[in-house]
Amino acid sequence: FRNPIHRDKINEHYFKLTKLLRALSNMFDKEIVICLHPKDDFDLKKKYFEDFRVVQHKTRENICKSFIVLFFESSAIIDALLLRKKMITIISKVMDQNQIDGGLHYHKHAGIMIINIDQNLNFEKEDFLKQLDETTKKYNYYINTYITPDGQQLGYKKIIKIIKERYFN
Repeated sequence: FRNPIHRDKINEHYFKLTKLLRALSNMFDKEIVICLHPKDDFDLKKKYFEDFRVVQHKTRENICKSFIVLFFESSAIIDALLLRKKMITIISKVMDQNQIDGGLHYHKHAGIMIINIDQNLNFEKEDFLKQLDETTKKYNYYINTYITPDGQQLGYKKIIKIIKERYFN
């Protein structure tokens, strides 16, 4: 980061994110596993998340094993939706509007809990769990509306099938 102001905001972002992750780890007595995007800088993120296990190219298998899935706007969470995992989308002031809108989309349409790490992060375990449990109630709506709108086939598989039929037969 060449711009020191930007670097300070990024460092503050990771400080707050790490604080949240530690709090959740302590609250639920669970290990935190950071799953990086395949194009992410592994060595850099390992420095930011030195207290946690950091992996790359293992998102799907870790989602399957997870107790809670935390994410920034990402299509990788479709697996978590299909598995009906408890989820939290994270937003912060360092994110661009497109990233924030993506997280808000999942919050609004799938009921996924949202946490702004720039706000006060004090919460009680029982209230937090109750709120988290509420989030899974809209998953069926989201899945049926956005992932398998015909009720049978995943959207991306249907698109591939249609393209093959129309353009390669």
